[in-house]
This record gives sequence, C-alpha cells and structure tokens, in this order.
Amino acid sequence: MALQLNYTYAPFNTTYMNAYWRIDSKNGIIGGKDGFHYNLQMFINADHAHAKNSRPIDSFRGSFIPNLSGGTPNIIAQAYNYAKTLSQFAGSVDV
Repeated sequence: MALQLNYTYAPFNTTYMNAYWRIDSKNGIIGGKDGFHYNLQMFINADHAHAKNSRPIDSFRGSFIPNLSGGTPNIIAQAYNYAKTLSQFAGSVDV
C-alpha cells in the first residue's frame, strides 16, 4: 500500500504529478498501544521508490493513536488512513 498525490516540492518549486508516498521500509513505523510514529517518504513514482539505492525526494513524519479492536485494519493501513485525514494528503489515493 502507498499513497499517490500531486505534490509540489517547495525548495525547487517543482510539482511532481502522481508522486508516490510510502512508509519507510526500514524504520518507517514504530510505537505501541499508546501511539505510533510513522515516516512517509516521497518518490517520483513507484518505480523510483522500488529501484535499488533510490533516495526519497521528501518525507513526512506523523503520529496517531492506533485502534487495536478486533476487525480493524492493521497498523500500517491505519497509518496511511490517518495520513489521508491530514490537509497535506487531502485527495490522495491508495495505490
């Protein structure tokens, strides 16, 4: 799972159409029942994200309190779902 969204990278005033945001695959989500911190990394597209030795263009750190009730999405899905509620990721879609 990842998020896709048009994104303007302010330092270079460059807009990336359909930028690919994914949770950092190595240290992207940590925490416990009282809260999780997650790190979303932005890549030009999915191919760039999955290429060997690729580096993200930008990143976002967020946090949320998980719902641990039975039948709820896993923690990773909850992180993405929470990110979509933030103004920065408004209009993003799951990919």
